[in-house]
Amino acid sequence: MAVERANCTVLLIDDEQAGLMLRKCVLENAGFKALAGNTGEEGMSLFRLHDVDVVVTDHLLGRATAAGMAVAMKRLKPHVPIVSLSGTTSLEEALKYADHFIGKAEGPEALIATLDRILSQQASTVPPVSGEAPAGPADLATLQALLAAIVEDSSDAILSKTLDGIVTTWNHSAEVMYGYTRREMIGKSVATLLPPDRPDEVTHILGRLKRGERIRHFETVRVAKDGRRLDVGLTISPICDGQGRMVGASTIARDISEQKNAEEALRRAEKLALAGRMASTVAHEINNPIEAIGNILYLLRNTVELNAAARKYVDTAHEELKRVADITRLTLGMQRGTADRRESVPLTGLLDNVLTLYQRKTKTLGIEVRRHYEFEGSVVGSPGELRQVFSNLIVNAMDALATTGDKLVLRVRLAQRWDTGVRGVRVTIVDNGPGIAPEHRSQLFQAFYTTKGDQGTGIGLWISRTIVRQHGGTLRLSSSVRPGRSGTCFSVFLPLENPVRSIPMP
Repeated sequence: MAVERANCTVLLIDDEQAGLMLRKCVLENAGFKALAGNTGEEGMSLFRLHDVDVVVTDHLLGRATAAGMAVAMKRLKPHVPIVSLSGTTSLEEALKYADHFIGKAEGPEALIATLDRILSQQASTVPPVSGEAPAGPADLATLQALLAAIVEDSSDAILSKTLDGIVTTWNHSAEVMYGYTRREMIGKSVATLLPPDRPDEVTHILGRLKRGERIRHFETVRVAKDGRRLDVGLTISPICDGQGRMVGASTIARDISEQKNAEEALRRAEKLALAGRMASTVAHEINNPIEAIGNILYLLRNTVELNAAARKYVDTAHEELKRVADITRLTLGMQRGTADRRESVPLTGLLDNVLTLYQRKTKTLGIEVRRHYEFEGSVVGSPGELRQVFSNLIVNAMDALATTGDKLVLRVRLAQRWDTGVRGVRVTIVDNGPGIAPEHRSQLFQAFYTTKGDQGTGIGLWISRTIVRQHGGTLRLSSSVRPGRSGTCFSVFLPLENPVRSIPMP
């Protein structure tokens, strides 16, 4: 049974982390391959990505429903047996969705024995029935046609190649994934799909296959015909002739780019959340010494005899301290958010507060900030969310001006939506930076798309547009890269709460 266990992959799912890890250690010690998922969602992801032979799941999974997960698994891979583990559930209840049931109190021996029985049952179904007549030419032709149809209709890209890496078959999903037709790829080297930074990967993979290895769930990068880099998961198997000699290799490829993007976005979101919490904590803790210093300055000004120069120094320190207090207040406001609170928001005051946060950056970069507040208008909305929108747009403009340009213009004016006729306030944020290339403009508002490399998260503009739409407004972009006339303009329209009054221009 040792060989069979070594080839058996068991997926373990349990919301109790300690019990899950101990169970994994027990099975690995018994010779099984084990994967572990701590939630139903994680378990389903592992189930989709890996060739699982048996699923062992806790019955309750916290608040999740093991039965619903099992139904989804059976729909995807009906041949995979499911074993239910429980400390309280009855046999009748568990077997409504599971193929086997084990009480947790029965111990690891019962689990191992059950897995061995499952392996024996699976092995007994593989050989042909004794006495069955060998397949004739017609049966073989039918079988080959069936297998060809399965390969062609597969949602995964499937291809085969010679030991020299020359493509011999190429299914429809491979055409869709990589963009190359059969005519373009058959007879060509599979190295056509390799990115420049992985020139020897095919040779390395074929070498492993020649040594008798089977490559399962190998994650790498491939390049499509249009130049897109695709994150792919590969399962590669040797193709042998009638004498057992390896004559080629077959590859099953799955595009996992979206999964990788989601994982990277989650990591970035976690970093952003941590940074936000740290900023909030720091801002909160700073308030205590700010209060103490403010009290000291008050006592100096009001209880100590100071000459004119010393009093001027104290007054300057008081003003700087007040500015620090404003920055911490704004930082706390951003972190806490006000998503559930809607109130009257004067946009000009909000914009000035945001500019206060980045006052030092504008001075460092030599940016001239021009304010053209032609109208004072209030909108009904979340101050925190709107502050997030304008902070993101202003920071983007400053980042552009760090490359070239020196002017940042903010304008607030009365406006009207052309498509609905709704009256409101339009805020434009304009910079004379390098502008945004045309090929990037249509994608800027997509989630996770960024032109800043590792410096950008790719979610700022996407979140900003979402917030503006939730406030009944619009967020638009125009940009130019023409030499001498380059720059970018973001335009935010928000409906008015009340009629507005004109502010005299300075």
